[in-house]
Amino acid sequence: MRIVALDFETANASMASACALGVAIYEEGEILDSFEWYFKPHHRYNYFTNTHIHGICKEDVENENEFVYYYDELAYILKDAVIVAHNARFDLEVLNAVCDAYGLDHLKNAFIDTVAISRRVYPELYNHRLDTVSEYLGISLNHHNGKSDAYACLMILLKAMEAYHTFELNDFLKKIRMYYKYNM
Repeated sequence: MRIVALDFETANASMASACALGVAIYEEGEILDSFEWYFKPHHRYNYFTNTHIHGICKEDVENENEFVYYYDELAYILKDAVIVAHNARFDLEVLNAVCDAYGLDHLKNAFIDTVAISRRVYPELYNHRLDTVSEYLGISLNHHNGKSDAYACLMILLKAMEAYHTFELNDFLKKIRMYYKYNM
């Protein structure tokens, strides 16, 4: 089974203002790749008010391609994959909003949320934010860097599966009584 962790960063409060995407790919028992794309937000959303969160500013992306340039490659990466994200609703809303901004089809993958997983598997934590769970599990994290966040999200899932003595996603989800959701 192919699992792809995603983490979007946005330029501002608009979900369509994606300016970076971190990706981590897991298949057949190994992490195949992790990387980050920077892209210039769609022209209607190309103003930066979230720089204080992730450090990405307009100058960092002004010479980058827009998201539409990466869409086909992302669709290929996500083909037959389960998406995993920490607070998945946010990342999938960003993905759908940026697709809408460019008139692109939504990518309709099954997804799971590592916030929900960490609440089930690690209920003793005082919160289930990415940095808290990563620290608890000993996962190195450069928070709000898309590549690092996506990798940490994938590692949270893998460590949770290991805690339940399985590396088969469907078996793990059954054990913790969780189900896939689907991107619309």
